[in-house]
Amino acid sequence: MSAGRCFCTLSLFRTITRSTNFRHGGSLVAAMLVLQAGVLGVGGYLTLSAAKSGVEAGLHESATGNTASAHALTHETIAWATASGVVLLGLSLLGTSVVIRKYDNVLVRMNKQLGHEVERRSRQSLVIRNGLIFGLAKLADYRDTDTGRHLERICQYTGLLAEALRDQFAEITPAWIERLKLAASMHDIGKVGIPDTILLKPGKFTPEERTIMQTHPVIGADTLISIRRRVGDDDLMNMGIQVTLSHHERWDGKGYPYGLVADQTPLSARIVALADMYDALTSKRVYKHAMSHEQAKQIILDNRGSHFDDRIVDAFLCVHKRFDEVRHELACETTSRENFTLPESANAVEAERTRLAA
Repeated sequence: MSAGRCFCTLSLFRTITRSTNFRHGGSLVAAMLVLQAGVLGVGGYLTLSAAKSGVEAGLHESATGNTASAHALTHETIAWATASGVVLLGLSLLGTSVVIRKYDNVLVRMNKQLGHEVERRSRQSLVIRNGLIFGLAKLADYRDTDTGRHLERICQYTGLLAEALRDQFAEITPAWIERLKLAASMHDIGKVGIPDTILLKPGKFTPEERTIMQTHPVIGADTLISIRRRVGDDDLMNMGIQVTLSHHERWDGKGYPYGLVADQTPLSARIVALADMYDALTSKRVYKHAMSHEQAKQIILDNRGSHFDDRIVDAFLCVHKRFDEVRHELACETTSRENFTLPESANAVEAERTRLAA
């Protein structure tokens, strides 16, 4: 009878644990209650049966006058009941430990799976965000240039320079470099706020027009600051603001919009300034051929310590062959926009941009 009860209890316990897989805390409680109730029930039945047998035997011995034998049976019954209680308590604790351990293992596995899913979705969100940022930056750049893959090249050039500078600047880490490559794509977004009469004007700017043209870094930075107010502090937005606001500053303090000197200009903007210059010099326009790599290299070298930070120029010299390779790999593609004659004013503004950069 007792064996049958034990078998039924264990069968019910296994059925509950297998069917629920402990997906809810209530399943654990139910399984533990079934186990303990079954163990205590079976144990109680065995103890009561033993006690009943002992009492009946003791009464029989007492009735026949065998007092010593009656006392011995009573002590035996108490010992059996005590041993049964200890065994039942041990079984109950063992069963509870097994259940809790199994539940903990399931929780660990589920938490790990949840962590992987959160990480996957976070990466996917970052990819989407970065793609949108680059696409919007490219749209803004398209208004001002027909260089095709200008932004892709800028991103690659800045990455090369940053890698070459890692030993000199503790702030440059792999994550920092990835942010810089994307932030570089936003460097000229402020030009969408410059009137076409100035942005597309042939010839030189008047002093007033030049002043307006030189507000595009502030316009771009103000746009990103507005975004940051809505989304909260973000490392990419912070770097994008630095690059957009300061990529026209010069090492000697003769740049704009604020005339920052030397290290007052953020490192990210100093790197982008050189990358932007190189691309402006080596890119083909509809009105001119691109400068050779060697010509652009010499111009950058001539501006060492004046326009550019000495260390960044030295880093460029270390990787300049990779610049040339990237320039060929991401050469301007012939697009439908290049298949027809652009207005004369659009041609002229490209010449002006190259002259200003030089």
